[in-house]
Formats: sequence, structure tokens, C-alpha cells
Amino acid sequence: MELQGEKIVKINRPFVILLISLIMLVIIGVVVFTNVLSFRNIESVLINQLKENQLTQTEFAASQIEDYVLQVKNELITLSKFPDIDSFNMNECNGDMSIVHGDIEGKINNLLRVEKDGTVIECSSPIYSNFVGLNIQNKDYFRIPKETNEPFIDSSIRQGNMRQIIIAAPLFETTEYTPYPNFLGRFEGLLLSIIEVNTLYNMYIHPIADPEKSSFLLISLETGETILKSNNMAEYSEIKNDIPIKSRQLSAISNFNGFGETIFTSSDMILGSETWRLIVLTPLENIEENVGSVQKRHFFILGFVIVVIIALFFFMITLYKSKEKVQLKLDRANVTLEQLGINIETETDKYNQADITLEPKKIYLIKEDDENHAHELFIDSLNKGFAGLGIVRENPRELRKKYNLQKTSFIWMTDTKTVDIPTEMKIDNLYRLISEFVKKSKKCVILIDRLDYILSENSFEDVIKRIHSLKDLALSNNCIIIISVNPELVPDVQLKAVETETIDLYGKHLSDKVNLSEMEFEMLKLVNEYNTTNKLISYKDITSKFNITKPTTRAKINNLQNLSLIQVEQRGRFKSLKITSTGRRIIG
Repeated sequence: MELQGEKIVKINRPFVILLISLIMLVIIGVVVFTNVLSFRNIESVLINQLKENQLTQTEFAASQIEDYVLQVKNELITLSKFPDIDSFNMNECNGDMSIVHGDIEGKINNLLRVEKDGTVIECSSPIYSNFVGLNIQNKDYFRIPKETNEPFIDSSIRQGNMRQIIIAAPLFETTEYTPYPNFLGRFEGLLLSIIEVNTLYNMYIHPIADPEKSSFLLISLETGETILKSNNMAEYSEIKNDIPIKSRQLSAISNFNGFGETIFTSSDMILGSETWRLIVLTPLENIEENVGSVQKRHFFILGFVIVVIIALFFFMITLYKSKEKVQLKLDRANVTLEQLGINIETETDKYNQADITLEPKKIYLIKEDDENHAHELFIDSLNKGFAGLGIVRENPRELRKKYNLQKTSFIWMTDTKTVDIPTEMKIDNLYRLISEFVKKSKKCVILIDRLDYILSENSFEDVIKRIHSLKDLALSNNCIIIISVNPELVPDVQLKAVETETIDLYGKHLSDKVNLSEMEFEMLKLVNEYNTTNKLISYKDITSKFNITKPTTRAKINNLQNLSLIQVEQRGRFKSLKITSTGRRIIG
């Protein structure tokens, strides 16, 4: 049969080579044809792409400005409610905002304090020292917060040619938190913060509106007033009929007086009671250089692709000629699953459940010394209907007994030959068996236990090469691969190479990468203490034990949950906390 197969290959070889040649010619023809067509439309495609990019940048800049103002407002609200304002000592107006922020980065860069009669009595910045002593009781940003007991954003302030946004938050005589509007506390004055529009321009508009290529307008939709503009732009009232953009978040290309064909993009932002619109304009003549460079690159890539296709053609011919001989050698060397008595079956009984669910098409690395996290994850996948193959250092008989496994197959990494258990230590043979198992399974999980032992029996180059192949195998099949290793027995360089090709499941949560506060660490220990004694622990227990508020409890628990250190289990209306394997490793 083998000789007949070789004769058939020799007879069909000219036909196969001819077929490959025709396929390559068709591919080259299609590549050339599609590139010629795309070259004709490359300018319009590039312009549309630039238009979409400019719209995205315009929307982003507008949203950043809106978010900046809202964050200043929120920070101001926080300062007005919780800290002791009298302790700020802003009389010197020296610009030191550490009295406000401490070590926390914030958006507020200036503060003014106003008495309840409207007199500005303190400031934090020398720029606004001339405000001290002024009475602002007739200003909207004093009158409205006083009447409504709520924060207020006034975006209509002008100081000469400069535009400002003033944010005000009322102060009340109370030591307790009260939500807005506060009708219980007695009005004691205001906290103000001033935002210069030029500052917003430097931070968010200038990066997207390159003065050499683009222009911009920042306008008020209510009044039609020009708030800020490029030097080469006229006032909005003079040119508004020539601008094609009439609604929020729109892009267009139109002939604009003095600019020619121009890309227009706009986005609106809500600042207090006003709505502002940011409009960015880019004349097409300013991007002609970009179009030319793209066309040149297009020609170069076309030539490069044709050369690569031709080289690939000759490579495939050479590869095909040697394929039969290589395949025959591999077939003789391969040991099949059937020969080893390995079956592909799924477990019916459930044993235990891990606290982490693994996803198919991925290869995971578990670094452990004497724990069984890899075994737990392997068993959990078996419970979910995955067919399993375990390549282990321990005696498979003991593992089957320990985890109540009836149908899962194992390969024992040992020199001792046994009758009913297949044994193997060579990485190439192990890979061939794994590959066959994966390809014959609908979905499967592979456990490779003690990678450090495999490295002691094989060269590192061979092992890392096969790990590359295992990653590709997992990606192309419905397969989970779990590799456990004792990091103390593997050189750091080799371990890092393995980590690059795998998902270090627990390593990313270890102590040097998890920054827990002392309270969060103690919470984790308390949950573990309750779990180990089979007691239920709830949010209420945490709140009571640490004498903290419910919002603080929720925040701390959410942080621990996001770090996969605890799980929250819903039991009717009762939420119970459970520590994870990762959490146990952190406190252990």
C-alpha cells in the first residue's frame, strides 16, 4: 500500500504543480486588478477617511471639554460638603493647590471663597487676587446658587478679550452630608472656581486643529456669539450662512469662501445653561501632500506583494516536492492514541468547582509549588463537558481516585513502563499525541503538569517551540490548555519566555502587582476566616466589623471582586462573600 501511494504521488505531481501555477497566476491577476481599481479611487477614499478621523477627533475634544467642566464641578461640590473650608488658609493667594488636593491629582487649579453677603474673601491663586474684596451679590453665579441651593455653571463670563467659565457651589452651615438641593442647611456663602477658555483650547482643541492645516470656531448656539476662533477665521455671525453644518455631530465637504473645498466637522457640548459648538475646518488643498505620499506607497506595496507572491510560489513548489518524504518519515515515527489505548470521553460525575472559569482557545500558565490550582481548573473544565487528557508527573491511578475520574485519559511522565498506563517524556511525542487528541475532540481540555520536569528531560529550545505550536493548536480548536510549573525550578529567562506565550492566570494578581490597602487586606482575611469555618459572611458583617459606611463597604468589596480576590454569591436577597484561590494566595 505504501509503494502504491508513492506511485500515485509521482503520477499526480505534474498536475499539482500546474494547478499551483494557475492559482498563483490568478492571485497575481486579482491583486493587480483590485489595486488598479483602488488606485483610481484612492483620493476619495483617503478624503473620506480623513473626514471620519477629523469627526472623531472633534467629538472627542468636545466631550473632553464637557467632562473637564463637569469634573471641576464635582470636585467643587465635594470640597463644599466634606472638608473644613476654614482650614484651607487661602489668604495668601500663592497658587499652592496642595491645600485642596493633597497628594490627589485634580482638575481644579484655583479657588475663591465668597461670604454669604457676596464678598470675595479668599483666593488660592495670585492671578485672581484682584477678586478679593469685590462684592458679586448681583452676579448670576452668586444669585442663582443662593436661590436654588444647587451648584451653578456660568459660561457667559468675559474679562476683556478673554472668555471664562465660572463654577459655583454653595456652602452650608452643617457637619453632615446633605444632597442637593439643601433646604435644611443655612446658606454660608460660595466656593468658586474659574476656568479660562484659553486653557481648554491649549488642552483639547489645539492638538486636533493644527494651525498649518486646519482652522476652528467655538461658538454659542444660543447667542451665535464667537467664543474662540483661529486667527484666519472671521466672526461666526459673518460666515454662518457659508457653513454647511447645522446640527450636532456632523461632517461635510463643501466649498468655503477663501478656502476652496473644505472638510467641516462639528460637535456640541453642554456647559451649564449654554450649548457650545466646536467646528473644525480643513481645506483639501492642505492634504494633497498626504494623498501623493499614499499613492506612492500604494505602488510600492503592489510591487512588493507581487514579488512576495512569486517567491511564495517557488517556495510552495519546493515544499511540495519534499512533503511526501517528510510525511512518510513522520508517519513511521508517530505513535497514535489508539495504540496507547487513549480514548476521548467526557466525565458524567461532578467533583469540584474552581472559582475561575477558563475560556477555550487559550493556553494558561499556573505557577505553583505544592498547591493544586491547575488540577482544580482541569477538573472544573471536565465538569463542563470537556473531554480531558492529563499529562502528569503523579501516578494517574492516584489522581483518578482523588478526583473521582472514570473516563479521563492520562499520560504518565515516568521512566517506569506500566501495562495499563501510557508513559512518555519526549516533548515531540507528547505534542503529537496532544494534537491528535485535540483534533479528534469537539471540545477538550489538556493538562500539562510540571513543565519544570519536562524541561529537565528535554532541551528548552524544543520545549518553547512546542509551546508555540500548542498556542496555535488551541487558537484553531475548541480547546483549553493548562500548563503548571514550579517557578523555583525554572530559570527566570526561560520562565519569561513561557509567560510570553501563555496567560499567567494567577501571576498577574500576586503581591507585587496587587496594591491593597490595610483595610482591604484585613477584609480578605476576615472573609477567609468565615469561609474556612463554613460561616456565611455578608456586606453587613463587613460594615459592622470595620465600623465603616455602606458605600465604603461596597467600594472595598467591588475592588476586591474586580481583582478576582473574592466572589459575591446571591442567596435570595442575601449576598454572601467567598474568597477565591487567588485571594487565598494573597493572604497566605
